Amino acid sequence: MRTLGFLVLLCLIFGTGYRLWPVFAGMPTLANFFITEDGYLMLTVARNMAIGNGMSVSDGTIPTNGVQPLIAFFFAVPYWITGGDKVTSLIGIHLIHTATALGCVFAIRALAARMLAPHYAASHWPWVVALSWFLGPVLLRHSMNGLETSLITLAAVLTLLIFARVLDGEDGLRNRLWLGVACGLAVLARNDAVFLVAAIFLTWAVWDLAVARQSFGRMAARLVPPGLLSIAVAAPWLLNNLLRFGSIVPVSGTAQSLDIPLGANLPLLPVKLFETAFPMLPIPGGLETMPLVGAICGASIAAVIGIALWRIAAEGTPVTRALALAFFAYAAALSCYYGLLFGAPHFLSRYLAPTAPFLILAALIAALETGRLLRLGTVLGWAYTGIGAVLILGLLVRALLPGVTLQGHEQVVEWTRENLPEDTWAGAVQTGTLGYWHDRTLNLDGKVNPEALTARRMQGSVLDYVVRSKIDVIVDWAGVGIWITQPVEGGTFGDTFDLVLQDQDRDLSVMVRRIPRGGS
Repeated sequence: MRTLGFLVLLCLIFGTGYRLWPVFAGMPTLANFFITEDGYLMLTVARNMAIGNGMSVSDGTIPTNGVQPLIAFFFAVPYWITGGDKVTSLIGIHLIHTATALGCVFAIRALAARMLAPHYAASHWPWVVALSWFLGPVLLRHSMNGLETSLITLAAVLTLLIFARVLDGEDGLRNRLWLGVACGLAVLARNDAVFLVAAIFLTWAVWDLAVARQSFGRMAARLVPPGLLSIAVAAPWLLNNLLRFGSIVPVSGTAQSLDIPLGANLPLLPVKLFETAFPMLPIPGGLETMPLVGAICGASIAAVIGIALWRIAAEGTPVTRALALAFFAYAAALSCYYGLLFGAPHFLSRYLAPTAPFLILAALIAALETGRLLRLGTVLGWAYTGIGAVLILGLLVRALLPGVTLQGHEQVVEWTRENLPEDTWAGAVQTGTLGYWHDRTLNLDGKVNPEALTARRMQGSVLDYVVRSKIDVIVDWAGVGIWITQPVEGGTFGDTFDLVLQDQDRDLSVMVRRIPRGGS
């Protein structure tokens, strides 16, 4: 036990130190190492909230709901403390992320201990699950990305732990009401947690009817109050979305699913689920779309989940089975939603990240159970742990080597900083990083800009919107330079903007309005 405690402490110190390394390294590492393009969209809104501009972008001129509200309020705190300082506040963002990740470690360990009983509830196996999540490079990056990914993971696991207490019959009404609050907060953490809430309440209804042998009326009486409470907690945000923006789905979600063919992300889904279950085994980008790789990953995930569910169904407690059913239903719903109805395949891994505690747990159970069936004892479990530790250490160290970058928009910010006055309006398709460092920036993909989203929906393009807008300069990736030849009302885009720079090596293009609007 003393050795286990020492190893766990060592892993916690290493994982915490790695997450806080950018804080000690300072700029530009602080800005670029973990925080993603979409993360900066969230931080821009959080900063505007803190300095009195409300939930908005573009120098406070465009209201938006293209964020997840709970984490936006948390992130607003560092900006409020620093008076909106863009650099110093990033230290606070890293601290919030790290604290949330540490909370996840202990919550996941508690959930894993329940799920691994009775055969594998020994103290080291739940820690293997929790620390695989904490240190696995794929999930470590997601947990520090400037978004809600780690918070929704924590919210999902804590909600399931409260659900377990409800099924255990502990504290009666109090725990049922706490479950309602937790479900509402999970939706505020990320709106797709409605799938988690649905999975929990459906599982609970089946439990009361089939296991507890309650009447339908008694079941409804137990479920309705926490259900209404969960709706009440989430209702202010949902009403804000509906009344101010016309839909309970934030504009970011609508923008990412607009004009996406059914099943666009399905080919990538097996690969991303595999990476989530084995966060120490990221698949190289060049292999992700290969059918053979997808088939291998899909078969692996199916085997892992199948063995884990079979073992839990055969030997788990009734509560453990209910938890497995709820978590599996949640993971299946997320997979179907993002595989069938959503775009942005490069974000699929992040969308699926809340399923990681279940998938990592399933992978470990599959290794242990296979070893038991082959009369190898826990050899396969220890092989999973040892090989995983080596891969984790190698990949995390590799990310620190010179020349490795995790941010693809530094060149856009650098050009803007060197060439644009602060009062000049800039535009870009993806404006997270640029919009954070240059306040007067208009978002053109619609994720935080309802006006651009309307243009995309009504006209199929934002080019006419750009021509009519106050944008004087478009700074973006090199491919956007093709706009110069595209038709707009009354001519081509090149009649209004000149392409002054297109650098494929730097992945940068710049277009300048021929007759500037003058920063108005």
